[in-house]
Amino acid sequence: MLRLKDPILKTPSPPSGIELPPLHEPDSLDGPSSYVSSNGTTVMNAAELAEGRSAAVPPAPGFDRFGERVSHITGRFVLSASRDAYRIRRFQSAEPPIEFPSTQEGWALAWTTFREMESQTV
Repeated sequence: MLRLKDPILKTPSPPSGIELPPLHEPDSLDGPSSYVSSNGTTVMNAAELAEGRSAAVPPAPGFDRFGERVSHITGRFVLSASRDAYRIRRFQSAEPPIEFPSTQEGWALAWTTFREMESQTV
């Protein structure tokens, strides 16, 4: 086994009279697999989407002048919104999206449909 003899890599001894706590492995960095990207898109897996807490309809995504905004992504589907409609697309597919009206009821129906489609077996 190769070992480096770099003085920078050595742990210096603390000055006399100072006691340092023992070193330990850092806590796991594993967190939930869903996350919100910097543009506000929530990335989820099927299990998280199937959880009971996902049944509640999240707030509708905000619109902007740049067109369509992706709200949620799973490994199979993309839920997005624009001023015209809410849309569910099959991930990386040329199939036309399923569209819902851009109303509160349309958002609730789009969210429910998104969850149901993701829960179906492939």
